[in-house]
This record gives sequence, structure tokens and C-alpha cells, in this order.
Amino acid sequence: MRRWHFYVMGGIATLFGILSMVEYVLVSYGLQLGWLEFYPPDQVAWLTSLPGWVHGVWGIQATLALVGGLCLLAHIRSSVWMLGLSFVGLLALYVWALVFASPTLIALVGGGAIAWVTLGLVALLSFLIYLYARQEKQVGEVL
Repeated sequence: MRRWHFYVMGGIATLFGILSMVEYVLVSYGLQLGWLEFYPPDQVAWLTSLPGWVHGVWGIQATLALVGGLCLLAHIRSSVWMLGLSFVGLLALYVWALVFASPTLIALVGGGAIAWVTLGLVALLSFLIYLYARQEKQVGEVL
């Protein structure tokens, strides 16, 4: 019998993937729905002017997060590398947005601790999901 926390973490991973994909699709198609309704116009303009390679990396990251979460729930071994690559893609996006973007993401949102904490918590969640999947593979829960 599967342990209960496996399904909780699989659900969290899948929800994280769904939210990643929804935000990517909303931004890619210029839809101002959901939480994007509350973004100021300058942030929406920044999101719509992302370079093509950033959209590509973001799309891959969101897809891997979603499919990796679903594979984790289905006990499929490939979920580990999908969730790991999703985390690496998220870090690549963060490096670009915080260092190379003009204006940087932090300058765009006005700085402050909330922006840094939010970015840190999202990265931490992605990393913890990957670590969990890797651990479950080692104990034989992911086939």
C-alpha cells in the first residue's frame, strides 16, 4: 500500500505544475484573467515583451512541472528527471529576470522583501518537489 504522503506530495506537485502552466498560457496569449487581472499595466507590458527564448524556457519548465507532477502521481520513474529539469529551468528564468532583463524583475515590482520571499518560496517548493520525487525513487515508490 502506498503511503499517504506520496499522494499529498503528488497532488502538490501536480497543482504546482497546473499553476505554472496556467500562468504561462495566460501570459503567452495575453489574457488578463485570474491573478493577472491584478498586475499593474507596466508589469503586464514587461511580461508580453519577453524574448522568444524566455518563452521557450518558460514553456518547457511549465510543461515539465505539470507532466512531472502527473507522472509522480502515476508512480512513473521519469518524473524525477522532469521535476529536476523543471527546477533548473525555473532557476534559469530567475537568473535572466533578476540579472539580465531590462528592467529587472525586482526593479519592475519596486523591490522589497515580498518579491524576494515569493521568488524564494517558489524556487524552494520546486526544489523540494524534486527532492521528494528523487527520494521516492530511491525507496522504490516510483517505479
